[in-house]
Amino acid sequence: MDADAKAIESLKQYAGVSDKDIDLGGLALAMVALDHDGISVDRYVRHFQKMSDEARGRYDVLICDGAQDDAGLRLAALKYTLSDIHDYRVDDIRHEALESADIMRVIDRAKGCSSALCLLYIDVARKAGWLVEGLNFPNLFLCRLEYEGVRLIFDPSQQCKVLEAHELRAIVKNALGEQAELSTDYYDGLGAREIVIHLCNHLKHRRIAMGDYCNALNMVLRMRMIVPDEYRLLLDAGVLCARLNRSKDAVEYLNEYITQAPDVYDRQEAELLLDELLRDL
Repeated sequence: MDADAKAIESLKQYAGVSDKDIDLGGLALAMVALDHDGISVDRYVRHFQKMSDEARGRYDVLICDGAQDDAGLRLAALKYTLSDIHDYRVDDIRHEALESADIMRVIDRAKGCSSALCLLYIDVARKAGWLVEGLNFPNLFLCRLEYEGVRLIFDPSQQCKVLEAHELRAIVKNALGEQAELSTDYYDGLGAREIVIHLCNHLKHRRIAMGDYCNALNMVLRMRMIVPDEYRLLLDAGVLCARLNRSKDAVEYLNEYITQAPDVYDRQEAELLLDELLRDL
């Protein structure tokens, strides 16, 4: 089996895996492996495991030194590993670039967008047996670590700074305006698939902005492999096929989207595009 076929088969296997059992780092790697011809993901897989082992090792050392076994200790072990040892930082200069969301390039450069950094922390924590979830705040991805009823929301892009309610409120207001307030929706922990899809959407949008509709479509099709019930990806696929002059494929995707979309307005918008495509066939 060649590398491309292996990567595709890996993605298909994730479709049937329960969210809690997903290898988060492995899935993120599988989503971008096809974009890196001739480069094996094996060393990146080992890197994820190495960081988890280092975090667990740091935790054990701190326990042996008499530290209190609490949520803060686990966060300290994560910060020591990813921020202090491996020097992972947010990419302030090229935050919107492809390489800031491509997990292989993020590892190569030790820099990435906030959602990529969060994915690294969450994967390392999961492999160490700790509960860390992603939180999708406006314009910023954060992490929440939980242990024995204590929850710490921290920002990997600020070297794991723990954020209090007033700081979270400021994030929302800075992004949405002074009238905006904290919503309970912001505290909903994201599953492994949601985190990877969030990162892949970043890659998709960057490809579209570059006019690279072919690779944007490829990313959409990969996303469909792991979230086949996400009907909105059908619209993405239809629009991108239309831009690539693949009208028959576009019609097929749009018809399927119209069948599945629950909102009448969304269906009407898709029907307008579909009518235009059918006239051109």
